[in-house]
Amino acid sequence: MQRRLIGVFDSGVGGLSVARHIDRDLPNTSFIYFGDTYYVPYGEREPQEVVRLIDKICHHLLESKAEALVMACNTSSALAYDHVKAWSPVPVIGIIEEAAQAALQASRHGRIGVLANMLTASSGAYERACAKHKDESAHKSAEVFPVGCPKLVPLIEKGQVSGAEAEAALREYWQPLLNNGVDTVIFGCTHYPFLRPLLEKIAGPDIAIIDPAYYVAEHLKRLGFEAENEGEGCYEPAERIYQVSGDADKFAQTAEILLGYKIGRVDHINL
Repeated sequence: MQRRLIGVFDSGVGGLSVARHIDRDLPNTSFIYFGDTYYVPYGEREPQEVVRLIDKICHHLLESKAEALVMACNTSSALAYDHVKAWSPVPVIGIIEEAAQAALQASRHGRIGVLANMLTASSGAYERACAKHKDESAHKSAEVFPVGCPKLVPLIEKGQVSGAEAEAALREYWQPLLNNGVDTVIFGCTHYPFLRPLLEKIAGPDIAIIDPAYYVAEHLKRLGFEAENEGEGCYEPAERIYQVSGDADKFAQTAEILLGYKIGRVDHINL
């Protein structure tokens, strides 16, 4: 019997930070990962174009028999989550809502920073999500401070997650959050968890760092994906399928740098 399949997508390699959590936390569940590397980064595109691209990817993943769609991309979640959820026949999991809830729980003083791309930072998505869930936390007047970080995704897409250039860029974007006294910071782009060791060095041990990927995996567990596969000897081994709209070899090379292991075959797909 074939295992259930999760569809995961991002504009590039960033969503691999989510895929690796699924790989680790749901080892018996298959996934197909689509990186829209031909159009990366989404944060520099017009919102209408991003929504159009997301629609095409979601239809492709559904045609591939995905039983859930994971928007492993904050820009997608900010611009198209409600849109896709309205027409999708399967569950749609975004990044923003659960990250906001986790940040509210983790924050000591209700001062939350968001490192994001320009489009997500200007969308107001995290401010709305934190306002929506503030009654579930001790902070009835939490403040959210988004910072757009246009230099980070191009660096990460090249596998540059350490070194002087990456550190200088991250320090530049961390400074306004430090000036605003944040005690919690959300990775508002799924590329950014690959910079976590660098951010921990810069921010220090007293800053809570929220990686939405963990909460996505937990959401999938609540939907019953892994539970339904446990102990079922009749299922085929879990598959990890990787597809991109751009250069497949380049994606595989960068993925190996970021993940520390080879992901195997990557297919180029024209949508």
